[in-house]
Amino acid sequence: MRLSSDKLAKLVQSLDYFSHTDMISNEANTKKKIVEPLLEVLGWDLLSNEVRLEQVIRVGTTSGHADYALMLEGKTVVLVEAKAFDTDLSSEYSSQIISYGRVEDVRWVVLTNGRVLRIFDARAGKSEKECLVTEVDLRDAQMRANDLGLISRESVLSGEIEAAAKRLAATKLAIMNLRQKKQEISNEFKRTLVKAAGAEVETRAESIAKRLADEAVEFFEKESQAPPEPDSPKEVQLVTRKDLAVKPAGDVVLCPSRIEGVEFLKKYNAWGFVKLRKPDVPYFALYVGKPESSVLYFGEIESITQPLKSKDDLVKIREEDKGTFAPGKRVIHLKSGTLVKFKDPIRLGAKKTAPRSLMYTTLERLVQAKNIDEL
Repeated sequence: MRLSSDKLAKLVQSLDYFSHTDMISNEANTKKKIVEPLLEVLGWDLLSNEVRLEQVIRVGTTSGHADYALMLEGKTVVLVEAKAFDTDLSSEYSSQIISYGRVEDVRWVVLTNGRVLRIFDARAGKSEKECLVTEVDLRDAQMRANDLGLISRESVLSGEIEAAAKRLAATKLAIMNLRQKKQEISNEFKRTLVKAAGAEVETRAESIAKRLADEAVEFFEKESQAPPEPDSPKEVQLVTRKDLAVKPAGDVVLCPSRIEGVEFLKKYNAWGFVKLRKPDVPYFALYVGKPESSVLYFGEIESITQPLKSKDDLVKIREEDKGTFAPGKRVIHLKSGTLVKFKDPIRLGAKKTAPRSLMYTTLERLVQAKNIDEL
């Protein structure tokens, strides 16, 4: 979600003012002055039923509570625990909110004291370090808008937070590996320099190589903090169905479409609007009606939105493309670069019966089917 820079600037200003008051040791004041305005900037309406205060969490024979439960379609999607402004965010507090997430089957949990905000994925591992998605110093809220936006209503609703969490986890792992292998990188730089300049400069090359290795890691870390550039439109790759056989087994949601619907698929790398009973399917396929009359497109699913309430929730889809929207339906977002078109599409069988509604099949059947009847 693109957060308002003006609203974030105002929040940072309020934070600075609050830090010089005598209210910093008071948790209630921290919530009212900092945490709740932040939630509003993130698109959560504190006056609606989507925000609950003091959510009771039952852990075994005891019970605790999370300060805020952020909800969509009656289901808690984010838990937020807030501490007083001058309270340090200890590992104990982090472990507690993560455990609440696990007990309540809520994946995304947040811990903040109004100065620092931590976002955790309660399903990512056992330790605080494994679960940490990102940590934001709220004084840098404008610079860290992309990270803060992960827990915006829009991001959670669209499923963007899941894709972003995967990217951040991959980046953290890459940085850790680079730091551990800095000596190997330095040695490779040295070999390249000596090969290009001659053995006479070996001593100088070693010193230069060490600096290059340090700068390479620092450059990677800096670049990793920048927001990803939007994907450029690309031609859909042509493949045979046998090319898909190397992918892990899994279910495929097969959606029917008129030929005009293909433009929507390519424009948004997504498909809408559908009602799904299996919101965790890994693969998507599209049946295109006349004149194609075949299963023609395939992609890997990155995320599926929560059931949408109104057209206003479709922030990334233009008004002219919202014609078939209805409340309760979802949008399927595909992983970038995975949309392909079959060289050997699956055509109608002897029954000549085209799919008229969403159906499920398997990747194995999709690869092997001689006609649609076999799906």
